[in-house]
Amino acid sequence: MIHPTDYRYKVKDLEDYLSPASLLRYQLRVEIAFIAALARLDVCSEAVLKEYVSAESAVTHERVSQLESELKHDVRAMVEALKEQVSPEARPYCHLGLTSSDTNVNAVVLLIREVTNDLLQPALRELLTLLIHIARQHRDQVQMGRTHGQHAEPTTFGYVIANYIERIGRGIVRIKQAQTELRGKIGGAVGTRAGLNLIADPHKLEAETLAELGLSGVDAPSQIANQEELCNFYSQLVLVLGTVADMANDFRQLQRTEIAEIFEGTEEAQVGSSTMPQKRNPIGWENIVSHYKLTVPRLVTSYMNLISEHQRDLTDSAANRYLLAEILNTFLYTISRATFLLENMRVDGERMRENIALNRSFEIAEPAYILLALSGVEDAHHVIRNIVQEAREKDLSFKEMLDSNESLIRSLDSISAVKKSVIEDSCTYIGRASEITESVCCAWENYLREE
Repeated sequence: MIHPTDYRYKVKDLEDYLSPASLLRYQLRVEIAFIAALARLDVCSEAVLKEYVSAESAVTHERVSQLESELKHDVRAMVEALKEQVSPEARPYCHLGLTSSDTNVNAVVLLIREVTNDLLQPALRELLTLLIHIARQHRDQVQMGRTHGQHAEPTTFGYVIANYIERIGRGIVRIKQAQTELRGKIGGAVGTRAGLNLIADPHKLEAETLAELGLSGVDAPSQIANQEELCNFYSQLVLVLGTVADMANDFRQLQRTEIAEIFEGTEEAQVGSSTMPQKRNPIGWENIVSHYKLTVPRLVTSYMNLISEHQRDLTDSAANRYLLAEILNTFLYTISRATFLLENMRVDGERMRENIALNRSFEIAEPAYILLALSGVEDAHHVIRNIVQEAREKDLSFKEMLDSNESLIRSLDSISAVKKSVIEDSCTYIGRASEITESVCCAWENYLREE
C-alpha cells in the first residue's frame, strides 16, 4: 500500500526535514552538542570535539541503515556509524551515558522548531495577509447572515472574513508559543542522570548540551521527555486546521446552487464530474474539510501517548513517527491549499444582494421590534412576531405588512430618521461591521509587521 501523502498530498519542502537522512542530521547535531559539552567541562579535549565536528558530514543514512539491519537498533546504529569516522581515542566519548531518547527527543524538538520557523509560520502569515486583503476588499459588501441555515440579519462579507482573521491570527500566536514550550532532555536511562553523574556534574552537562542546541529541559524527566508539550503543539496545529476547515465548510455551502455567492477558481479544462458536464464542484474546500477529519483522530493518538509504562515503553514509538509526519504534512498542505483557493476565489456581490431580496424584508423584524420598544410599545417583540406570522400567511413582505399598521408607524415618529433608515433599507443594518473589519485588519497587519 502506498500512503496518499507519497503520491497525492506530499509537501515537498518537508522532505528537507522529515526524510530519514534529514532526521539523521538532527540526531548528529544532538550528539555533537553533547561532545561539545564534554569538552567545555574538560571531560574530553578540544581535539576530540574537532574530530567529531569533522566526522558529522561523513555519516550517511545508507551506512546507518546497513548497521541497523545488523544491530536492530536505530540510535545505536547511528552511534556506531559516527564512531567509525573518528580515532580510537575519541570513540569512547560518543553517546557516553546517554540513552536513545536523549538523542531522539532533542532531535525531534530541533526538527519541529525549524519546520515551524521555516515553513509553518511563513505559510500562516501568507494566509493571514491574504485574508486581510480580502476582508478590506469586501469590507462593505453586504451579505445575508445565516444562523441555523436560515436568513438572519445582514452582515458584510469582509466582516465574515474578519472573524477568520482573528481566529487564525490567535492560532498563529498559540502555535508560536507552543513551539517555544517544547522541552529537551539529557538525563540518561530512567532520567536520574546516574550515568552522567559518573562523567561530570550531570546538571552542568545537561545545561551545556541543551544550551548548545538552544533548548530548555525539565527538572525530573523519566527516560523519555514529558509528552504534554508535544501534545499541546499538535493540539494547536489541529485547532488552526479546525478554523480553516470551518471557513472551508462555510465557503463550500456558499457555492451551493441556491446560494451561489462565491465560487472556486477553475482551470479551462477542469472537469467537475465524470458524467455531468455542467458540474462545478467545491472540491478544494471539501478537500480541506476532509483533511481536517483525517487529522482530528491523530490528535487522540497524541493524547494516548501521554501514557508510558513506568519510566519507558515503546508503545508511542511508531505512533509518534506517524504523528510527526502526518500532522505536519497535512497542516502545511491544507494551509497552502486554502491560500491557493482564496487567491482564485470569485465573490459575486450581485448575487449576495439578490439573496437579501429573497428574504422579502423579514430581516428588518429585529430592528423594527427594537425601535418600537424604544418608542414605548409594550411587548414589542410579541407585536412584531405577530406581524411576521400574518405577513407569511398573506404572502406579503414584512415591510408591506408593517407599513399597513398605521398605529405602529405613528409609534416610530419619536425615533430619529437615522435610526429608522434601517427599516427602510436593511443593507444599512450592519452595525459596526465595516469599522470592526478594518480594526481587525489593522491589528493583525501590525502583528505581522512587528514579528
